Amino acid sequence: MRLSEFEYQLPVEAIAQEPVEPRDAARLLIDRGPDRAPENSRVDGLAAEVGPGDVVVVNTTRVRPARLAVRRATGGAGEVLLLSPLDGSTIRWEALVRPSAKLKPGDVLRPQTDERGLGGFHVRLEAYDGEGRWVVELGIDGAADGRTLDGRNLDDAADAALEEYGVMPLPPYLDDRPRDPERYQTVFADRPGSAAAPTAGLHLTREVLDAVVEAGAQVVSVDLEVGLGTFRPMT
Repeated sequence: MRLSEFEYQLPVEAIAQEPVEPRDAARLLIDRGPDRAPENSRVDGLAAEVGPGDVVVVNTTRVRPARLAVRRATGGAGEVLLLSPLDGSTIRWEALVRPSAKLKPGDVLRPQTDERGLGGFHVRLEAYDGEGRWVVELGIDGAADGRTLDGRNLDDAADAALEEYGVMPLPPYLDDRPRDPERYQTVFADRPGSAAAPTAGLHLTREVLDAVVEAGAQVVSVDLEVGLGTFRPMT
């Protein structure tokens, strides 16, 4: 198999830059098998397609605001995208860091701006795997003995730092216009853990799920984190 077999031209005008409103007005393609042509429908009609014995599975992972604008010691701008925590902690992470070629283990990156009172955290680069990924440590300035100056433990302080300083890691095919970050979360998003949204679920609403249950189907949830594969090209 060759990588070229996956190549295709996607017209820029075919990439939706704004989400449809309401969510469940999104289009839905229904495939009834090889002997029938696919049908066009809408997400708000999902309940008409399910019944007793059917299961609708929703992914309750929540997208973490894990893109951090940082500045190198030289003053140059950079970016850290935290992918997944290591060691069961929100202190050490697997991450993508730019500009990777100009960085080395031991470098410390700090917030790019203090306009919103930013500061109080730093990112220290620990190790590079040679394929674009780093192990980094999210540090809290002034912390000692596992706690911050105000008594919080480091994990809680790191979570708070992400909520305060991080931005949503939107897909690279979206332009830079301002967007409501909650629109990039599903309505049933629960525990933060993903670097990107489980996008099929973005179109579901509570009303659609209630109608699915009324039709006799089950709605069950999983927590499946969406990670690096969403952002990186095939190689």
